Amino acid sequence: MSEERKVAVVACGGMDKALGSVARACAFKVVEKLKPESSVLVCIPPLVIGAKPHSEWVKKYSIITIDGCSERCATKIVAKNGGKIRGRVFIPQSAQKYGLKPKTSTDIGLEGEELAEKIAHETALLVDKILRK
Repeated sequence: MSEERKVAVVACGGMDKALGSVARACAFKVVEKLKPESSVLVCIPPLVIGAKPHSEWVKKYSIITIDGCSERCATKIVAKNGGKIRGRVFIPQSAQKYGLKPKTSTDIGLEGEELAEKIAHETALLVDKILRK
């Protein structure tokens, strides 16, 4: 796929939150397994300090944010950096929808893995939808 036709995925960096860990697991599944040719993973710390290529990707590609809590840091950081958010995923809402609860931030457990997998598949469909437009 052309470099111009990709979606950037920006996931929560909530290191101390189980749902933040699910957000990151979901993002890795999308970018590495489900949509490696049509997505890139933007890392929040380099984005915050303006490091390339992350700061460039946020301006170049349509964005999907994956937030792990009500602070919605991924969404706020992308907006502050001029990114065009075309899709949003809110992990707490998905956890409630599927009735799955991760164990801890350092070990999301089987339910957390299942939740990340389900959300990753939904996010992959969102990547396809964005690229069709």
